[in-house]
Amino acid sequence: FKHLKITTLSKSNLANKLTALALNLAKNNKQRHEVIQDFMLTNDTTTLATEVPIYFTKDDLLYFKSKGFTINSQDYQTPVTGHIDILQIRNNLIHILDYKPDADKEKPIQQLTIYALAIASRTKLDLKSFKCAWFDENNYYEFFPLHVVYKKK
Repeated sequence: FKHLKITTLSKSNLANKLTALALNLAKNNKQRHEVIQDFMLTNDTTTLATEVPIYFTKDDLLYFKSKGFTINSQDYQTPVTGHIDILQIRNNLIHILDYKPDADKEKPIQQLTIYALAIASRTKLDLKSFKCAWFDENNYYEFFPLHVVYKKK
């Protein structure tokens, strides 16, 4: 979907270090996701869950649109379903993380924003309580999903 122009912040953090360690345990590329998720769940106190199922319905979409969010209902076939790789709570924010090998070549902004909208809708939490990121062992890119779909007045 079309989204507002945002700035993603690139940085290095514990997720990169844990990912580098976890990748040593993966016997092949197919195992990377599961090994990284299990490793972070075991070794990172901010990680609450992995492989969290989400769904985003037409009603969710219409609700956010009624609140002034810039979401075009024509761009979606609902329900949208997926799984959040890693869910964390850090610095009073809910972090939605997605492991992407070669993260520097990816831009899963729409995917992660949908995940944040879906969780916000199910939990009745404000979207400003969420931060999204994609990462690998070398890169970590984060953004606020609110800035993707809501223009400050």
